[in-house]
Amino acid sequence: MLSKRQTWAMVAGVTGVAAAQVTEHLMTSSWRLAARRDPPADPAYEDVDWKSAVLWTVSAGAVAALTQMMARRGAGAVWKRVTGQTPPRTRRRKRLRSARAAVFG
Repeated sequence: MLSKRQTWAMVAGVTGVAAAQVTEHLMTSSWRLAARRDPPADPAYEDVDWKSAVLWTVSAGAVAALTQMMARRGAGAVWKRVTGQTPPRTRRRKRLRSARAAVFG
């Protein structure tokens, strides 16, 4: 049997995959609508002009972050409705007090 944290990790993972698919579809469709051409396959290629490369990269990052956030919040709302509890928080690593502590422990 999976723990609550493991179950949430699976739910969040599946939600993340779905968000990535939605992001790809949104980006491609909106680029085609606005630019009337296909989006750049890889903005780093030399045949892609700088303006298109920068615009694609910035917009893809923003849309990806927004869809991921919306997917996680939606999954959290469904989790709370189904279980009656908030989803488990992610574990955070302890902060190191100094660079010296990071090297010498």
